[in-house]
Amino acid sequence: MIDTKVLREKILDLAMRGKLVPQDPNDEPASELLKRIKAEKEELIKQKKIKRDKNETEIFKGDDGLHYEKFADGTVKEIEVPYELPDGWEWARLRDISTRIQYGYTASASDKGNAHLLRITDIQNNQVKWKSVPFCNIDNRKLTTMQLMPMDIVIARTGGTLGKSFLIRKIPETSVFASYLIRIQSVISSQSEFNSYFFESPNYWKQLQKLSSGTGQPNVNATNLSSLFIPVPPLSEQIKIISQIESLFVKVKIISEEQNLLKQLATQLKQKVLDVAMQGKLVPQDPNDEPASVLLEKIRAEKQRLYEEGKIKKKDLVETEIVKDGDNAYYQNLPDSWEIVPLKNIVNYRIGKTPN
Repeated sequence: MIDTKVLREKILDLAMRGKLVPQDPNDEPASELLKRIKAEKEELIKQKKIKRDKNETEIFKGDDGLHYEKFADGTVKEIEVPYELPDGWEWARLRDISTRIQYGYTASASDKGNAHLLRITDIQNNQVKWKSVPFCNIDNRKLTTMQLMPMDIVIARTGGTLGKSFLIRKIPETSVFASYLIRIQSVISSQSEFNSYFFESPNYWKQLQKLSSGTGQPNVNATNLSSLFIPVPPLSEQIKIISQIESLFVKVKIISEEQNLLKQLATQLKQKVLDVAMQGKLVPQDPNDEPASVLLEKIRAEKQRLYEEGKIKKKDLVETEIVKDGDNAYYQNLPDSWEIVPLKNIVNYRIGKTPN
């Protein structure tokens, strides 16, 4: 049987390493994309739509083949990246390609309000049933910064679902996100699709494991999450990668469904084999075989011997008779040499005891 979970992980791992589709040397390199992202963020800062992130850095590969990180104050230090990327790709910190990485809104769920309140529990099997998402009340000024938008990514920041992500494609009504979620907004929204697959990849989970903290209940904060290394391919290659992932995932789903069907058929076959066996229809009867009635007499004699030796009690000798053609219709067509008896007639059994 094929482990489809491992297969999905392998597809995503290859995708994030630039090995799922061939590179096109004519594609605009990711370095140009990062320049546009930086310019767009500067414009948003000027418009006072976002605040400047003092932790923003720039990652580059030196002539010596090593990777370095340049900080806002101009200092540069050598860093270790998760793995080597193809030419035209770049590493970035998550914060460097995002406009917002923020905690959700703290409020009590209600049957009515001016906005839906998306919680971790509302995200099941990578989908949200918006009609069942509860409401909350939030003032309009707060709503402008907390309102969910298409292509936002939300990530669970604590508990058993830590790190689970969800890409919001459509929002039927005004909605905000609850406090146990972290919302990530990409500077260029078309990148969100590729980024959402990164949040399912083995490298993401490996980094997250190092970042998560908490003894009783593991968690990750927005600051730690913002420091994640994320691969940035050229935009045109991102589109090809997404298309290939989706195509392969369809095939993986088909494999999974076919395997589940085979498991069901195998279970049914096993049950049928045992059913036929217990009715004496699995192998032909041999009229020369000693009939089961003789075997039952031997069992009775053995139980009598055990009783006389004091190894079983007198009540263990008491037998109950079953009429083959009357008491159990399931066995009414047993072969002539077979018998049907209560289990206690042919076994010794004891109920267990709990010691002090």
